[in-house]
Amino acid sequence: DYPAHTKCVGLFQKIDGVDVLLFAMYVYEYGPDCPAPNRRRVYISYLDSVQYFQPPIFRTVAYQSVITEYLRFVKKRGFHTAHIWSCPPTPGDEYVFYCHPPSQQIPQEEQLRNWYINLLENAKEDGIVVETTNFYDEYFANSGENAPGATAANPMSLPYFEGDYIPGEIEGILASLTKEEKRNLPIAPSVPKRSGSKLGTRSNPGSLLSQTQDKIMQRLGNAILNMKENLMIARLRSKSFVAAVERGDDVSGWPEDEESLPLIKGKDSSILGTAKKANDGQDDAGSDEGDTQEDGQSEMTLVLSRAFAKTKGPKIGSAVDNDPQFESEMFENRQLFLNYCQMNRCQFDDLRKAKHSTMMVLFQLHNPVAPKFLQQCGACYRDIAHGNRFHCNICANYDLCDECYKPVTSGTWATRGRRYMHDSSHSFSKISLQETADQKKSQQERAKSLQGYLEVLAHAANCPGAPSCKLNNCEKMKKLFVHVQTCDLTYLKGCKVCHRLVSLIIIHARSCDVRGSCSLPFCDKIRERNERLRRQQQLMDDRRRQAQNSYYGAGDS
Repeated sequence: DYPAHTKCVGLFQKIDGVDVLLFAMYVYEYGPDCPAPNRRRVYISYLDSVQYFQPPIFRTVAYQSVITEYLRFVKKRGFHTAHIWSCPPTPGDEYVFYCHPPSQQIPQEEQLRNWYINLLENAKEDGIVVETTNFYDEYFANSGENAPGATAANPMSLPYFEGDYIPGEIEGILASLTKEEKRNLPIAPSVPKRSGSKLGTRSNPGSLLSQTQDKIMQRLGNAILNMKENLMIARLRSKSFVAAVERGDDVSGWPEDEESLPLIKGKDSSILGTAKKANDGQDDAGSDEGDTQEDGQSEMTLVLSRAFAKTKGPKIGSAVDNDPQFESEMFENRQLFLNYCQMNRCQFDDLRKAKHSTMMVLFQLHNPVAPKFLQQCGACYRDIAHGNRFHCNICANYDLCDECYKPVTSGTWATRGRRYMHDSSHSFSKISLQETADQKKSQQERAKSLQGYLEVLAHAANCPGAPSCKLNNCEKMKKLFVHVQTCDLTYLKGCKVCHRLVSLIIIHARSCDVRGSCSLPFCDKIRERNERLRRQQQLMDDRRRQAQNSYYGAGDS
């Protein structure tokens, strides 16, 4: 389990005086507390855009600049490697935006790959990216000896990212191996059907195929051989820094500019041995007393100066992002955002709809406690997004807005048609949609109070209550449990008490590790919903992976 911080990076442009969301990028940041080999890595998971950027000639430059500056940002915070899987969406799938413009074409494999390559080359020229490679050359070429830190001899030495090609393909390989073992068939490495490289052949892969890596690694290496250019790795810092992170060393004092450090010569045999081991091609150095020994000593001295020198220059920054962040459940992952757009008909297939959808998204972003799905007025059929909403206490799904409430209930508009008529014996409940006091709290205060609420929530769920427990908050929380289970209005129809409690239970369900049934109301249902979303995401990732396997003639699934 690799804990990650998920972010959605969006690009807005003001068109005709209205903000329009044009570009979205979902990333996973694996911080210093994450176990190796994911530690201090970032994974650019999904990119999506619509073609309304003005002027169109600068659209590519603008979108690539967003990614480039994000790489610069994470590099300053001490992340050392960025991973990208270049994979266009399969027909019928949407990444982030719901309903693209009909004239917008899906990029082809080579077109999208060249787009990323051009981006990374520009980042190298700007000094952001140190070098670029691919997943195969990093972990499978030369029997996995190119991997930073230790040799990549088994799948446990590979970095795993949510929604990436590698985890899904490994699961497919494991399933294939299991079937072969059950049939008592000899297990042989699968070979790509389509040639895309001059470095080996099907009958004689040569050094491309590791003889020391296990069967899963061999099959995985063969699967990604012809598509290796799509699994990109952008190194933001030197290999010595990456190796130190992989070993678990404290790199908080690592110098920001390694190239500017002075060379420091040392003769300590143990230190020189460590430096010698860290350098490629130095295993045979030192056998002669001539120029070869001096060259090896020069390279070892360079490693020593950059790994152990004490300098007063700037150090690598903290991996913690101190910028203010907007936390919204809707933006937690791209599947939740896409579901919101689909349920609320937030389409981007033309500019007018894109403007409306962006306003809806911005409203939810700046009003996190606002209901995600708006009720329609039963008279004018407009969404009730502000002011007051009047809900009928008799009818299951009938609401009126401020403008229609009095004329409809008094019968003034009865001559306009049946939709402007309602039973006068029915009573209505007034529900305010105005900004609440919780929205005015600062982010730190909200985070602190949220943690306290979650602790009381977990306590009350398993506490027997009075008279054994005398905590006032426990008793209040248990009363809220009873309310949320018996409320006729419910959070879907605007009950603020239900909405706040269900929001807390949703946050609790994300990290709930109770096996079986959880004692919290609705926690099991929320976890089932999360699992359904996870399966939806997995199915889409499988379609992407199978499409590339079919295109390159590789894979076990």
